[in-house]
Amino acid sequence: MMNRSARAAAVGIVLALSSAATGAHAQSRAPSPDELKAARELFQDAYRDEQEKRFAQALEKFQRVATVKESASVRYRIASVLVSLGRLREARDAFRALAGSKAALPPNEQEVADSSAERAQALDRRIPRIVVHLQEGSPPDARVTIDGAAIPASTTPRPFEVDPGEHVVQASSKASDPSESKVVLQEGGEVAVTVVLAPKAGTGKAVVPGPTPEPDGPPRANKTLAFVALGAGGVLLVTGIVLLVVREGDISDLNQACRDGCPSSNRNALEATRDEAQLFGPLGVGFSVVGLVAAGAGAYLLFRPSARPSAPANGTTTSPPTGGLRIGPSPVRGGAVLGLGASF
Repeated sequence: MMNRSARAAAVGIVLALSSAATGAHAQSRAPSPDELKAARELFQDAYRDEQEKRFAQALEKFQRVATVKESASVRYRIASVLVSLGRLREARDAFRALAGSKAALPPNEQEVADSSAERAQALDRRIPRIVVHLQEGSPPDARVTIDGAAIPASTTPRPFEVDPGEHVVQASSKASDPSESKVVLQEGGEVAVTVVLAPKAGTGKAVVPGPTPEPDGPPRANKTLAFVALGAGGVLLVTGIVLLVVREGDISDLNQACRDGCPSSNRNALEATRDEAQLFGPLGVGFSVVGLVAAGAGAYLLFRPSARPSAPANGTTTSPPTGGLRIGPSPVRGGAVLGLGASF
């Protein structure tokens, strides 16, 4: 005969199997008509909450309906409310799961699955990401979290999906001060965070560096002087050419009037023309030469390569010498006074 302890063990096994079978039967049984009616009324109540933007209440009620009958419509409404609550990742995953179950859905719910696939794809573009990068040389036991959830600590930048809003990136190790950085992301945004773990020095948290400013390009030379020299040179050159043309005209007029001897009746006019020719000749040459020099100086200043300031041994910074233009008096044959010089 079976002893008392063996009989007790057998009874316990039978009771356990009976309880498991009863629980499984209760979970798989179809809801009663009264339960379905109450679930339909609760669904309508939850939908009113959703339309009136009471999203937290709507989500709780839709989830209660799902415990009675988890239809495609109920799952779709739960995902929609998650979107309204800003829980984009959960919503996208819920839409994806519903779209993936299309083959098992009845014909009247196939359209819901198609709409879920479209909404999942649209949500994927709206989900922001944090690109986390652990600084090179960080301790091997470094632990990194986003909003308290651990993520792989890697020196290779890796993106992590988050919902819109404020998030906290933290890092720690046994030999370092803790590091913390707060970021705020909008829908579809992306931000990079470099995690720095400084050796412990009793000074609190390490600061996560912000974006590194782009280095300034080579200093730009002041082009104003170059344009002034070019303009002045052009004006002087044109003036010199005009004076030389007028001189040639005066000489031609004198040659023509004095071909057979200069008439005494027009002596004063001829002398004035001769004096003008004698004056305009040197002036024309002078203006032309000075104009060419000024234009050349301007071209050099405009197109010469820029140089960075040099740093002498005493730590001060000196700027490279800049070009200069000098205009001053200088006697020119014929009575004109004009002078121009350039330094580089």
